[in-house]
This record gives sequence, C-alpha cells and structure tokens, in this order.
Amino acid sequence: MTKTLPRPSSLIEHFRFDPKVVYLNHGSFGACPTGIIEAQQRHRDRVEADAMQFYIYDLWRMVDRSRQALGELINAQAEDIVFVNNATTAVATVLSNLDLAPGDEMIVTDLEYPACKNNFEHFANRSGAKVVVVDIPWVGLNEDAAFDAIMAKVTSKTKLLLISLISSATAVRLPVERIIAKLKDQGVETLLDAAHGPGCVPIDITAWGAAYTTGNGHKWLCSPKGVAFLHVRKDLQAGFRPLVLSNHAMDIEPARARTKRSAFNHEFDYMGTDDRSGVLTIADSIECLDSLMPGGLTGPDGIMAHNLSLCIEARNLLFDAFGTTPTIPESMLGPLAVIDIPAPGLHPRELRENLFKNHAIEIMIVPSPVGTHPMVRISPYIYNSIEQYQYLGDAIRSEIG
Repeated sequence: MTKTLPRPSSLIEHFRFDPKVVYLNHGSFGACPTGIIEAQQRHRDRVEADAMQFYIYDLWRMVDRSRQALGELINAQAEDIVFVNNATTAVATVLSNLDLAPGDEMIVTDLEYPACKNNFEHFANRSGAKVVVVDIPWVGLNEDAAFDAIMAKVTSKTKLLLISLISSATAVRLPVERIIAKLKDQGVETLLDAAHGPGCVPIDITAWGAAYTTGNGHKWLCSPKGVAFLHVRKDLQAGFRPLVLSNHAMDIEPARARTKRSAFNHEFDYMGTDDRSGVLTIADSIECLDSLMPGGLTGPDGIMAHNLSLCIEARNLLFDAFGTTPTIPESMLGPLAVIDIPAPGLHPRELRENLFKNHAIEIMIVPSPVGTHPMVRISPYIYNSIEQYQYLGDAIRSEIG
C-alpha cells in the first residue's frame, strides 16, 4: 500500500524536491528554489557566450555585486569579503596565514564541526602548536556555562579561538558576541565559523569584530552548492593570501591597476579558471528569498523569523511525543534544535536509514554528547509544515517501539 505523506508548506512549489520524500534536513545542504537555479544558469550562459570577455573583464564587477549584497545582509564592508567554496576551506585558509610557533595554543570546543577540528590539528602538527579542546557542559547548558568553559582554557599562549555561531550537530547558538569581545580585550583573536549564519540568524560582522568570519551560502541563503564567504578584518588583510596563488601572485600591482581592487580581493576573486556562477548567484539568492514572503528574508514576519518559530513549535511537539525535556534554553536556539530520543543503544545512522527506508523521511540523527541515546536534529525551512514534524514524531516512535 502506498504511504500517505504529510503535506508540506505551499511554498514548496518554489523548490524541486522529490514529492515522494519528506525533506526535513535543510540545515545540512540547503535547497535552491527554482528562481535561484535559473539565475545560476543565466550566469553560466554568460560565461559560455564569451569566456574570454568574462574572465578577463566582466568577472570582477559581477563578483562585486554579490559581495555588496552579502555585505548589506551581514553588516560588513563589501571589500572585506571574499568567496571560497565552503566554510571548511575558509578555516584552512585562515590557518595557512597564521604564523604559528611551537608552544602556541589554539582553542576549539567539542561542539565544532569535525572537518574544522581536523584542519586545526593538521596545522598544529605542522607548526608544533597545540590544539586545546573545551568541553562545553551539556547538562545544565546556558550562555554563562559556555562562556565560562571557554574562558577557563585561555592562557598567555592562546593565539586563536575557533567557535561556531551555531554548532552543526548539536544546534547550539553560542554567545559569540560576548566571547569575541572578552577575548579581544585579552589580545586573543577569534575565527567565527558561521556556517549556519547568513540567512539563518541575524549577523553583525562589524559590531562583533571577529578577526575572521566564515559562513556558507548554500545552507540558509539557498545559494548553489560550493559557495561560502570569508570576512577578514581590515587590519589583518595585508599579506593574507588564498590557498591557491594564480598568475599575478608575484607581480600583482599591474593586475590590481586593471581590475581596480585590493590585492586581497583580486587574489581571491580569481584563483584560476573555475565555475564562479555560484558566487555570482549569491545576490540573486538574496533577491529571490526576499520575494518569497511578505517580510522578506530579515523582517519580523520574514523567512528567518518564520523558520525560528516553526523550529520551536516542532521542537515542543517532539518533546511531547517522546516524553523528553529540553537541554538547551530557547535563548540558545536558531532555526535548528536537537531532541533526545529515548532509545539507548540505537545507532544514529541505523535510525536515519530506517526513517528513510520505511517512512521516506530525510532527517539528521546525531549522537547525544552524553549517554548512548540518539538525538534528532531539526532544521525547518519555509517549505516545511508542522504536519511533517507530527509525521516524523510518529515515525520515530514506530521505529523505537
């Protein structure tokens, strides 16, 4: 018998999902509305019409269009933003520009994205520096507890802190504004991983003042895959270079005179021939999302506010369904949340695969930081409905008996 799937939001008409799948995992890879896909194709068509003209002359001003649009969204000066293919690449780029020495310390939390932690370990091993891991207390977690745990690890040897705006697997919105400011007072710089940032929660790059900030476009901005930004504070841009150096790296001044931009912008805007259509589409993504709801992307009745509201509603529904209780206060939520599943010993991958096989649900199941039980991570977007989360709760309950 064919399973009856719950109805999504009417806004799903703007997306290209398989109608036989209940897609509840926007937080991992995002999803492009049709209007954004079509915009990217127009940029690709422009390249193929005259690639010589595009790469030598047109690329620069077209990248500037996206740079300006993103800067307005995250309150940053456009010229301080460059583009890379994902947030992990940005983290590796920052680390490659640090002058680390034996004995230096870099702090990460135990909630950070594994790939970013791997890069910290890699560069520390090469330089003789040390990675210090902060255990964020999961039981009784609040903003003060997170702040105190991080500050307790800061020493005179600390050179850099890596911290997520919103942790990936555990969906915690950390008090980064307070942490960045305190560390800066102590002479310690911060690398802010806002992979879940632009289009997800309000960001104020200028006010926060982190040394380095990165965020993905392909998640909550619904941009094409392989699009991310790196913001470098202006006082740190001199000599800051991409991982890949292109043709003009050793004699950049004539190239800068032609393209009329800083060495920072010039080197990152062109690192060799690749598909820049995703970067060019960031401005289109912001325009498209602004058109999908009356409040646009950032208004009080807009997309970000809607997603947060739906997340809290779905979170409460699932807590009731499973008989579990919140471990994270609402003040530390973005439009993502985790809910404990009372199934000790059940492997997260097994449950995720069974939910897809038996119920056509795509969802993220993660291990709990404490204990042996799994958690479901929800990340609602405007195409989702509360009925889909009721269906999810019923499906999980059926799987765990």
